Amino acid sequence: MTRRLKIAVVILAVPALVRAGAPFPPPPPLPHDVRVVVRPLPTLIADLDARSYRQRQRATRELFRAGADAAGPLGEAARTQSLEVAARAIAVLERMYTAGEIVMATASEEVLEGLVTKGPRRVSRRARAVLTAHTELRQQRAVEQIRRLGGVFKDADDNIVDPNSQSLLGRPIMTLQLGKGWVGGDRGLRFVRRLTQLQSLLIIQGVKASSEELDGLNAALPMLRIVRRGQALLGVRSFSMPCQIQEVRPGLAAARAGVRVGDVVKTFAGKKITDFEQLVNLIKTFKPGDKVSMTVIRTVDGSKQDLELQITLDSWDAAARKARPAVPLPKKKR
Repeated sequence: MTRRLKIAVVILAVPALVRAGAPFPPPPPLPHDVRVVVRPLPTLIADLDARSYRQRQRATRELFRAGADAAGPLGEAARTQSLEVAARAIAVLERMYTAGEIVMATASEEVLEGLVTKGPRRVSRRARAVLTAHTELRQQRAVEQIRRLGGVFKDADDNIVDPNSQSLLGRPIMTLQLGKGWVGGDRGLRFVRRLTQLQSLLIIQGVKASSEELDGLNAALPMLRIVRRGQALLGVRSFSMPCQIQEVRPGLAAARAGVRVGDVVKTFAGKKITDFEQLVNLIKTFKPGDKVSMTVIRTVDGSKQDLELQITLDSWDAAARKARPAVPLPKKKR
């Protein structure tokens, strides 16, 4: 075979190899976060009220695919347009809220909350029904956000707990403590509003939480008990006048100093104590680590004795970090 003939055979063979499926490298895979391109949001919102059912359905699907960016326009449409548009807009917002994508879920939840408080009556009712239908999911997400922002959840015995744990999920939340680690400020308190089963909110001195926001929180959750405390911690509870100790937390300042249940606090730092609230307000003037004298009246063999004790005050934040691990509660029988 001549040289010219060999070249011709090779050239003719290349197209045949291509048709036969020669091993060329495949195109690179598409990134996982590529979104389907949707039409402009105003167009999609307008199509929610289209005459064609198919057109309305298509717009509904595309608005969901648009993600968090569509939440605001959907909320505005629900406020200002027809009931048909409002119903579809809220349905899309609900689908976004129950989706796994946290950015989209957060955006839709905020819009739904706005519709509850500032939407027309019928729209407000629909939005409230959506949030109520997903109370457990709503609380789970709020707990996650609050913990990320530095909030500490505690049980009735001051053990640090995770309300989203299997043993506590769905049960009332005893206490949320906002202390030195809280970085949420006023804006983070919107997550606390979503904890409809929260019983007590403990605010430690120095936390950035305005009175206006806390008043609004109390209005939204009227059964919530908001308690303010200083940074220093004694580690007792009392519910009577005079200030008789009802509980002494093990391992903390009062217990280390020898305070016992039944003791009546007579003086603290040289000042006469008449009730527990007065003691609490006085503790607020001290810092963790301060040494303070405290006089208690203790009944021993039927006779009352005055005892002077030396207290080294603890820190609320440090005490929370050292709290004993909670014992899982038994599952409910069905």
